[in-house]
Amino acid sequence: MVEATSPSTLVALVTGANRGIGLEVTRQLAQAGMTVILGSRDSAKGEAAAAPMIQAGLGVLPQPLDVTDPASIARLAEFVEQRFGRLDVLVNNAGILYDTWQQASNADLAVVQEAIATNTLGPWRMAQAFLPLLKLSPRGRIVNVSSGAGALSSMGAGTPAYSTSKAALNAFTRLLAAEL
Repeated sequence: MVEATSPSTLVALVTGANRGIGLEVTRQLAQAGMTVILGSRDSAKGEAAAAPMIQAGLGVLPQPLDVTDPASIARLAEFVEQRFGRLDVLVNNAGILYDTWQQASNADLAVVQEAIATNTLGPWRMAQAFLPLLKLSPRGRIVNVSSGAGALSSMGAGTPAYSTSKAALNAFTRLLAAEL
């Protein structure tokens, strides 16, 4: 386990970090000297993903996190506050449902709702929950991981759940950036 960091060590939190982009972001931030909280819905998968980095001496701390569950987010925010007293970087990476099998005209709206819950509302909930801790950092940052599929200028007919949820994430990101 990672011990409490010094005030000069930056603390980052990466959602959806047990594989893919999130895992690589975690690795690179830890290699840059940050303490990184590896957020993962499945605790066992998070611990397995973190193990090689911890064994290599990197400051990685796996923690359970489901960005669709407000109670899970609140538990992690409380943990971060108690353990570190602040958060320097929040990377909202968790994402689901690249729904290539659907079209907007006949999309299963339950699938669309699930994508929005994770890809849009998840980062929104995370930002709201962690803003107080980010504001305690002299250099607090939020990074929302999106996709070209969410760009209105190049959006096509496929992946309606994923594309709509990422377009909404892009809008939220702009609104939050202007506000902060």
